[in-house]
Amino acid sequence: MTYKEWRTLTLIAPTPSDPPMPQHASGPSPSLDLSRLHDLISRHADGLIVEDEHRELAAVLEADPTARQLWFLRNDIDLGLAADAERNRGGVVGPWPAATARREPLPGPRAAAAGASMALAGIAIGIFGASAVWALTLPGQGAAGTTIPVLSESFERGQAKTVPGLPRGLADPDGDLWRGDEARVVTAMQEIEPVSGSRMLRFERATHVGENSPKSAWSDVYRLVDARPYILMAEGRPITARLAADVTMAADACGPDEKYSASVHLYAFDRDISDAPQPLPLEWVRENCVASGTKKVPLECGQQGWRRVTVDASLPPEAKFVLLHLSAVRDRPKQTSEPAVFAGHFLDDVSLELFVGNQRQ
Repeated sequence: MTYKEWRTLTLIAPTPSDPPMPQHASGPSPSLDLSRLHDLISRHADGLIVEDEHRELAAVLEADPTARQLWFLRNDIDLGLAADAERNRGGVVGPWPAATARREPLPGPRAAAAGASMALAGIAIGIFGASAVWALTLPGQGAAGTTIPVLSESFERGQAKTVPGLPRGLADPDGDLWRGDEARVVTAMQEIEPVSGSRMLRFERATHVGENSPKSAWSDVYRLVDARPYILMAEGRPITARLAADVTMAADACGPDEKYSASVHLYAFDRDISDAPQPLPLEWVRENCVASGTKKVPLECGQQGWRRVTVDASLPPEAKFVLLHLSAVRDRPKQTSEPAVFAGHFLDDVSLELFVGNQRQ
């Protein structure tokens, strides 16, 4: 279906052959401007929306059920076009933004679920790091025992290196980017191939510009995720957050007396962290989070392939935001007069998922 056909469909009454659409007793708000809504949704799907338009679209979707109905109808159409493109070309085309691009074709219902979540991510975390909080559930996404994909990062598109420092909350203009110590996106090197695709993140130093940490042995990268729309999908059911990532180390990246490891942490908060001290100290993070999980694994010099590391945390009902924290660590020697330098330590295929119900997959 073309955009013109979609626009026509949503401006006229459905024919008997059209699939039934949910009806609301109150109908659309008298102030709802359908033409403007179509333009905003299309600009969002095309990646052309600007900040003021994003806020306008978020407000309309939160306030009007008919607007939300048309939003999901457009997503359904885009997902159908994506499936056709996949069948015809063997590739995936979707309405999700570059920051959450998928690297592999996802067949059947899994593609639809992931695509719907990524379409919502365009409002939730994909463009400006601000969220539209809607009191609704995506069809089929909130049932107990299901998985809600929140973020999938393979570094295939977007930033080339980390933004210095820790996240600063939703007001941060770089809120959708990876922050932290010095690290950059690279292609295959030192006989290390990305997990899939052509790019991965390489840790470089245990510090960043503006930090005074001469004895640091941890090279840290962070991402703040607004999880409110996804948590709403669970409709009050128990939720477990899972952070997963692939890590590896090149054979020539360690000396005879050196030991390294990788660490993954997730922290959940009940509020935006914009009011936190700046620069954001990890002590504040640990004292103010409402849930956390951590796992540290050794990296073997010359290890074969990638190692998948996962950590889970049960989220309380008040959880709203999740801070991802992934690190390469020099365990030995412990301290020197300079921050640790990492000669071949890599990260790829980072994902954040929410498991609804008591059973984790």
